[in-house]
Amino acid sequence: MNQIWESISNCRICDSTQLSEILDLGEQPPANSLYSSGEKPPPRIPLRTLFCNQCCCVQLGESVNPEYLFGKYLWVTGTSRTASEYSQVFAKRALKKTESANPFVVEVASNDGTFLKEFQTRNCEVLGIDPAQNIAKVANSNGIPTQAEFFTIDVAKKITNTRRVADIAIARNVIPHVKEIHSVIEGLRALIGETGVGIIEFHDSSLLLKELQYDYIYHEHLFYFTLQSIQNLLNKHNLFAFDVDRSPISGGSWVIYFSSSAREKSEHLVTAEATEKKQEINQLEN
Repeated sequence: MNQIWESISNCRICDSTQLSEILDLGEQPPANSLYSSGEKPPPRIPLRTLFCNQCCCVQLGESVNPEYLFGKYLWVTGTSRTASEYSQVFAKRALKKTESANPFVVEVASNDGTFLKEFQTRNCEVLGIDPAQNIAKVANSNGIPTQAEFFTIDVAKKITNTRRVADIAIARNVIPHVKEIHSVIEGLRALIGETGVGIIEFHDSSLLLKELQYDYIYHEHLFYFTLQSIQNLLNKHNLFAFDVDRSPISGGSWVIYFSSSAREKSEHLVTAEATEKKQEINQLEN
């Protein structure tokens, strides 16, 4: 087998070489690399977290080929009671962010369509994008139109050209997984155009420190975002956060709302940013 991973020397967000190693968990097999007795064990790959001293983004030092990690995926959203129940809350919150009478909702990494189903029941036009052929097949069979491919800027342009700009574009618990991060963020910008709303849900990385959630560190998770570092990424693509919510997913996550034009930040977001600043989690401790 050809080597399926590579180490980085530059920050994935800002291209800085000012990277400091903060945790080395040794060599580990990729998550979900299950195998039967007698089969060849999966490769062991370094698992290190790095801190970028330029943009404050915590990230892994190694990248694993996305096809290896996500081509055939094992996690199915609908099997989680927490996710299924939360999908109703998520849809209600999201729809309050648009004034469209007939919202077009696109979800990146939509899995089996559990969350899109909630929008569909609320008379929204929906479309899912997911790279896992097996999962996309399940979604389509359940009546959630889903394209089986990796989301990129080209895919986004094809959607807006053949259909229309999305009123709501969702990326739940996927942005931390993405190697081609800038293409995906640029794709989200293309999807929402000048009038839509983007929504990114991501694990609250401060919990790695507060609750020692070390089990969240594995090869699928390339990034460990804070409110500051996710906004640094959005701002690089002329996208601007204006509100935030909490999510129960992954032991505690942020849901950040953004648009292509700057809006006044909600009191909730301003308060959350101030709290994060007091925690001093966006700096490297000596």
